[in-house]
Amino acid sequence: MKKIIKNIYHVGDSGCSVFLVDTQSEYGLVLIDAGMSLDFIRQIDSYNMRFKDIKHCILTHCHIDHIDACAALKGALPKIRFYAHELDSVPIEEPGHDERTAASWYGVKYKPVKLDRKFYSDMTLTLGGYDFQIIHTPGHTPGSISVLVESEGKKVLFGQDLHGPFNDGFLSDLEDYQASMQKLLDLKADILCEGHYGIFEPADKVREYIETYKRQNQH
Repeated sequence: MKKIIKNIYHVGDSGCSVFLVDTQSEYGLVLIDAGMSLDFIRQIDSYNMRFKDIKHCILTHCHIDHIDACAALKGALPKIRFYAHELDSVPIEEPGHDERTAASWYGVKYKPVKLDRKFYSDMTLTLGGYDFQIIHTPGHTPGSISVLVESEGKKVLFGQDLHGPFNDGFLSDLEDYQASMQKLLDLKADILCEGHYGIFEPADKVREYIETYKRQNQH
């Protein structure tokens, strides 16, 4: 577990990188994605936080390496609330979408969970003193989202899987992807928390990372 900036942490990696925001309020701890295992998430008890205080989980898209631990989270924390974009909601909430979730890639059987809230457009989700800016960034999947949070005057962007991959089974769209990456570039984020390739800062490193993949994934 690693502190990125005040109240924002990289919890660990299990399939994907999982991040956490401590709202320092009754809204508790907010996960960005769940990964594939609870083992590393439970370690937050060693960092002056409590696993049982996880109350929210924002899912950036429907792929198994980001959502597989959701059922276990719900079993351990019955009151946890899950959020995702409506366009990726069916594979998250229903069984039998192994191509959309990529479960077949990992040889696992996904256990669906119900979403407590679906996003239909860009919006702001306020939890305690933190505004989670939900940004629809389709391309990798139709319902991919990125999340922007401010801490200590810096813009922290949770941009999972900005690199791809892209294929028909995911319903990927490279034209949408190009527009999404431009939308993220326009945010001028100071810190990028990416799903598989680490944490990038300052702002010029964030821009370079996004521009590199935007350029590589042109039509």
